[in-house]
Amino acid sequence: MKIEGEMMKRFVVYRTDINDDPYEREGEYDTIEEVKAHKWRLDRHYKIRVDGKFMTRREFDNWAKSAK
Repeated sequence: MKIEGEMMKRFVVYRTDINDDPYEREGEYDTIEEVKAHKWRLDRHYKIRVDGKFMTRREFDNWAKSAK
């Protein structure tokens, strides 16, 4: 079975709302290095979706250390 369209990237960076729920997609990436190079703003909060699971930046950094 073939599905039309592009393959989804492994990592997606979302901006979060006041309740810390993801609401705005800011970038999609294939590698950990690309996620780390994302232009993070200090006045925003983020969640990163990794293989369907949402993580904070701190959780992502810890996960990335063990993923190498």
